[in-house]
Amino acid sequence: MDIALKDLKPLKAIIHGPPAAGKTRLANRLCNEYGAKYITVKTMIEETLEELRDNIAREQERLELKAVKNEKGEKEDVEEEEQEEEEEEDELGEEEEGGGIIEEWQEQIKYITVTMNQTADGKLPDEYVVRLMKTYLSKEFCRTRGYVLDGYPKTTEQAREIFGQAAEIPQMGEGGEGGVVPAAGLPGEGMGGEDQIVPMLSTSEDKIMPDFVISLQASDEFLCQRVMRLPQRVIQGTHYDEKNMLRRLAEFRAANTDENTMLKFFDEAEIHPILINLVDDETDNEVDFDCIYTMITDILGPPIPGLGLSPEELEELRRLEAEKMRLMMREYQIERKMKEEKAMREYQDKMERWAVTMEKLQMEEEKILAAQSEPLRFYLMKNVFPTLTQGLIEVARVKPDDPVDYLAEYLFRENPEGKMFDPAYTRDGERLLKQYEKDVAPTVAKNFVDDT
Repeated sequence: MDIALKDLKPLKAIIHGPPAAGKTRLANRLCNEYGAKYITVKTMIEETLEELRDNIAREQERLELKAVKNEKGEKEDVEEEEQEEEEEEDELGEEEEGGGIIEEWQEQIKYITVTMNQTADGKLPDEYVVRLMKTYLSKEFCRTRGYVLDGYPKTTEQAREIFGQAAEIPQMGEGGEGGVVPAAGLPGEGMGGEDQIVPMLSTSEDKIMPDFVISLQASDEFLCQRVMRLPQRVIQGTHYDEKNMLRRLAEFRAANTDENTMLKFFDEAEIHPILINLVDDETDNEVDFDCIYTMITDILGPPIPGLGLSPEELEELRRLEAEKMRLMMREYQIERKMKEEKAMREYQDKMERWAVTMEKLQMEEEKILAAQSEPLRFYLMKNVFPTLTQGLIEVARVKPDDPVDYLAEYLFRENPEGKMFDPAYTRDGERLLKQYEKDVAPTVAKNFVDDT
């Protein structure tokens, strides 16, 4: 999908609104999402002081290195000496110039720190802050990366001083002719009707001009209720206590009337403010911040990665993206391994529980089978095992050629309940018969022979 040229600009936006409206939260999130520079008056002054101190240190180091090089130089002839004298004069002028700029920077640092310490509210004069802010917004990183101004400018005058100036340009009225518009941005009367101020933008002002002005709007009652719901530890040490909150609300309303507001300045400059109501008109409920942010980003458009970055920053961005991808892959592998190990542990636990369950079932089955086989076992032990055991012992003792047939005949013969072919046979009867044949039968036979 092709991106239009106008969409390739870095984000330049101003977040406007009363205190406790959520300007800082919105500005920080936009900066994180779009890679823009987050700016407040406080951060601008702090970074300006830090930059001045860094400039002084670098300039002093440069002058010291130059002095060391001059001391090590050797003069070979008179011409060289004369040439060096001329160079020394030039360098002396540079040193004087360098020393002068250092003194100027030191004076700026002194003025800022002393003024902030001496004033009751710790603020610099408004015209000085405007000049610092205009210089700050003109820096390379603001022009290439973009910026999000949090709660500044507060008034129409500040906006006009930073981003434009009122020029005496006649505007055509209803009568067709124009008159000279008075200064100070107030409406005047021309020959043909009502006229108004049109901001004139210089080249530098056009470069720092914001593309979007977002105004968060809510009533004083709603904002006070929101602050009252905050924990005491959050409010403590801030400007959100009752006295300061009411004072700041009054100052904001005084600087943003229907006739005099910075929103009107940008609207006349064809930068139409985006008005965001924090309260739903239909339900009177607070609108969720994510809904507000989505609504704003739909208007701003998607962020463009790498826009306005230097080659070194782009290389660092690519390195970070590659590192992020590597970490994501590593995290995915670790997560996958953990899932596999978890699944294996669950499988092993399941198998162990299954083995224990099967062992219990087997024991229960054995108990049931034992209980069910008890009558059969008792029957066999009473009626079969005694004779069968004796038959096996007899087979082992005799060792016949056909042990199975011998065992069968033995069982038939030794059946305690009678023989197969003689139902009247019993073991006692056979024993008596054998005893009769042994003891009685010979005597009877002998007597019979004698009688005959």
